[in-house]
Formats: sequence, structure tokens, C-alpha cells
Amino acid sequence: MIQAKTERVMMSPRRILPVLVALVVILAAGARAQQSLGDLVKEYGLEWMAGRWVATTDQGQKIEAVYRWELNRHLVSTHFKMGEFEGRGMIYYSPTEDQVVQVGVDNRGGSNKGIWYPEGDKLIAKFEYTQASGESGKMAVVHWKVDARTMKAAMYGVHESGELADEPWGTLEYKRVRARARKKAVDKNATP
Repeated sequence: MIQAKTERVMMSPRRILPVLVALVVILAAGARAQQSLGDLVKEYGLEWMAGRWVATTDQGQKIEAVYRWELNRHLVSTHFKMGEFEGRGMIYYSPTEDQVVQVGVDNRGGSNKGIWYPEGDKLIAKFEYTQASGESGKMAVVHWKVDARTMKAAMYGVHESGELADEPWGTLEYKRVRARARKKAVDKNATP
């Protein structure tokens, strides 16, 4: 039987310190060079979308969408609520895919995964969803800024080719909810 020889290399503390310093410098330089979601959002002038938005359907149903910066602008957490339906997700830049990715789940056992990208003055979220029953589909939401307090969002079907349908299923007009208005609503609903 042949036994493999292993040799233990001992490094003195004087030799370890320069190696550790070099490793930290290399890792820090790589981290600084990496593009973040915050960098991309700023580059395309899309900072306006962060915040809390409320829309009302033609039938009077309230829809709430929240986009909140987290993790030093590397992540946007999302919260969507429409009646009893509620979903949460994350939007982040994936360097390996070189695109902005969204993953999410909802309170009915469904999930979604997709991508976000700018097109002209619009921001498109295109994703695949799977319901708890296993039924799946594709859709896209096209967002655009109307003014500082107004955003529109149009929902589209997505063909097998990946192209958006010619006409949207519907369009919603969202209004920004200011932090002060949220605080008043919370204070009003608080119990003594």
C-alpha cells in the first residue's frame, strides 16, 4: 500500500500578516469594482421608484406597492398587496447573470422569478409565476413616471418568444404615499 505523504507548512506570524493584508486588499478592491443595484438605478435615473405607492382599480379595490432600499443599496425589497392577496420579493443585481433579478413569493403559496430592465423612459419587470396549484404563466409590468407623485403601471401578457403582447391587460395609476401620511395613518390606527 502506498501512503501519501503530507507535509505541514508552518508560517511564522511575521509571514502570515503580509499574506492576510494582501488578501484583504485584493478582496476589497474586487468589492469596490463590483456594480450594485444602486449604481444601476442611479445610472438610469430610476431613483424615483423607491417608496410607497397606492392605486385604486376601476372597481374601487386598493392596491399597494412598496419598494424599499436595503443592504447598502444592493437590494430592493418589495411588498405588494391587493385585497387578500399579498406578495413579497427581492430585486437585486446578479453579476453572474449581468442583469437585475426579482424573486418573490405570495401568501397563497405561489412564487415568481424574473428580470427588470429599462427601455426608454420605462422600467419593465418581466417574470414567470407559478401558483400553488402548479399552474404557471408569464407576464410583464411596464412602469413609468408621470410626475414626482404619480407612476403608471401597465400589465401585459408575454408570448412564448418573450415578446410582450401588443395591448396591456390593464393600466393602473399609482400615487406616492408620503412618509408623514403613513405615520398619521399608523398613529390613527394605534390602540391605546
